[in-house]
Amino acid sequence: MYICVMNRNIFISVLLFFVSLCASAQNWDHIQHSGEYYYGIGRGATREEATKRAMAELVEMIATNVSNEFVDIDEITDANGSVDHKSRVLNCIKTYSQSTLTNVQKWAVGSEPNITMRCYIKQSELSRIYDNRIAKACDMTVIAGEALQKSKIDMALQYYYWAYSLIRSVQRPNEVKNNAGHILVNWIPARINDILGDVSVSFDRRDGDFVDLLFKYKGNPVSSLEFNYSDGRTTCQGSAKDGRGMMEMVPGYETNTYHVELEYEYKGQARGDAEMESVLDVITKKVFAKAAIAVKGNASSAKAVRSSQAANNTAGSAVNIKTNASQASGSTASNVETLNKVISAIQTRNYSNANTCFTLDGLEMYNKLISYGTGRIVGTPTIKFFNGINGSVVARGLQMSFSFRTGRKKTYVEDVVFCFNPDGKIDNVAFGLGKVAENDILYRKAAGWSDQTREQLMEFMENYKTAYCLKRLDYIRDIFADDAVIIVGNVVKRPASQLPNERNITSKGTDLIRYNRYTKDAYLDNLKKSFARNEFINIRFSNNEVQWLEKYKDRKLFGIQIGQEYNSSLYADKGYLFLLIDMTDEKAPLINIRTWQPNEVSMDKLYHAGDFYSE
Repeated sequence: MYICVMNRNIFISVLLFFVSLCASAQNWDHIQHSGEYYYGIGRGATREEATKRAMAELVEMIATNVSNEFVDIDEITDANGSVDHKSRVLNCIKTYSQSTLTNVQKWAVGSEPNITMRCYIKQSELSRIYDNRIAKACDMTVIAGEALQKSKIDMALQYYYWAYSLIRSVQRPNEVKNNAGHILVNWIPARINDILGDVSVSFDRRDGDFVDLLFKYKGNPVSSLEFNYSDGRTTCQGSAKDGRGMMEMVPGYETNTYHVELEYEYKGQARGDAEMESVLDVITKKVFAKAAIAVKGNASSAKAVRSSQAANNTAGSAVNIKTNASQASGSTASNVETLNKVISAIQTRNYSNANTCFTLDGLEMYNKLISYGTGRIVGTPTIKFFNGINGSVVARGLQMSFSFRTGRKKTYVEDVVFCFNPDGKIDNVAFGLGKVAENDILYRKAAGWSDQTREQLMEFMENYKTAYCLKRLDYIRDIFADDAVIIVGNVVKRPASQLPNERNITSKGTDLIRYNRYTKDAYLDNLKKSFARNEFINIRFSNNEVQWLEKYKDRKLFGIQIGQEYNSSLYADKGYLFLLIDMTDEKAPLINIRTWQPNEVSMDKLYHAGDFYSE
């Protein structure tokens, strides 16, 4: 009886096995011949190798079948001078395969080292994928418009151009319209041309090999703008801030005309967004003639500038004090003299002449500042003095340019902030936030906010930014709570049901943030490695929102949501930074939560204090 039962069980198992094989064969036969699927087959020694080959075949099949649906708006020619339509379609489809072909099903046959992978996707899925890309492009045009209103010309150009590139990669770009009914492949280039036409670049002065430029949009200083320029030998990168930018020429290069090209493609900032990066790689760059500007200058002005600076290096003459009525410091005479001495030391590069102006901590920061690339003062300093926290006085308004020469030459302009202790010594040096972020904190209307509270927030954010730029790992370790929540995210395209641990950031549930949560020690370890790899790091803050969680009476908690532009010698990105800061102890503020996510969504869809503390 036992033997009979065993034989019957074996028979049933074998029968089920063959039924399964038949069902599999039937299913794969259906996928291949029903006309409802695109598919690819790949073989390899590893699952990864086989999948890669199967995906390549799948993409090739999609490109072959949809080639006639793609409308050319680019004049792309091959070596024989004819339009290579198939290659263009294949390249466009590849941009989907790298990031947005998320509903591809994978079927393994056999096992390593002789495995076959079958990859397939329903043909109906393609239209959804196209729609998602179009929606993303439309969202970007909204972000660009908002940035333009705040004179964030770099962000406006970036997101208009990115949206334009995304639309050029879909099937029928000439049919894509925004809510106002504008055909975007015509409307966006017109907007970009309008912006470029309203930007003016003028020569300010030349100091040796350094050329100072003024950048304006419709007659007003731009908040921020990236540009490329020729230094007489090669193409270099520059960055304008609050209306000022700088170029560094090769030694001995004399010219009366400087060639500047305004940046609008921003390929470097696309890192971390596989879809955007791949699109910018395969879609031919659109040339906007208005981006190229010839700036008339003076090649022989360097000597005159140096003579003028030497004349200004007398006590008091280099500082023009313009104080704010409610927040201005009441006594600044000694501070003016001290700051003038520092300005003179930087201008003449006799840095040690100002050593006695600092405390030990301040001197350490000063030495880091003068070691940050090649630094120099730009323009005529216009300083505002503010009452700081704990009896300190804060001086804002000095602008310096910094250049870095490893790899492609890069130049920045930064505001430099000096904090005086009650004894009149400078005990801290920091980089300013920029006019937009500064005004959001110092002058925004917020009931119950004292000048002391505003200054405390400003100083913290300035020190936070500076710590990353000057690689102050010990300071960063001190300001993060031991149990801090540290989240770094990137946007992915996948249904919410497939990623239950990831935060949804759109109402449709298709754009998600995949985040990595780090412990404090792990985050600092990664940061230490980043500091070691990069010659320089530069951070810029733009518009911000600040929430005071007044509900917690025993603690002084602030949620800060701020736009961040990160640049380094190896990497660049733009995103939104959220910090939840406990400022109960004014002398030792702590970050409890730090999150980052790409800035391709609206502000109201980002992390904020309510995600972590219910109010």
